[in-house]
Amino acid sequence: MNKSIGSTYESTVVILDNQSYENCIFRNCDIIYKGTSGINIVGCKFYDCSWKLEGSAANTLQFLRTMYKGMGDFGKEMVEATFENIKK
Repeated sequence: MNKSIGSTYESTVVILDNQSYENCIFRNCDIIYKGTSGINIVGCKFYDCSWKLEGSAANTLQFLRTMYKGMGDFGKEMVEATFENIKK
C-alpha cells in the first residue's frame, strides 16, 4: 500500500485504491474509489471534493440498490442491517 503523510492535494483526481492517507488535505479534488483493494484514511480533511464510486465499488452499490428496491421486505431488511453494521 502506498502511503502519503501530511500531503496537500488540490484540483486533481485522487484514486483511493491501495493508498494510505494520513493527515492529508484535499481541496477541489475528484475522489474515486474502485473497490480493487483496501484503503486507509486517517485524520484527513476534504474541502469541496466530489466523490465517485467506479468498477467493483459501483457494482456493490448497484447490488444493494437492487436488493433494497427489488426484493421486498427481505431486501430492505438486509440492506438496513448492512448499514447498521457499518455504523457500529
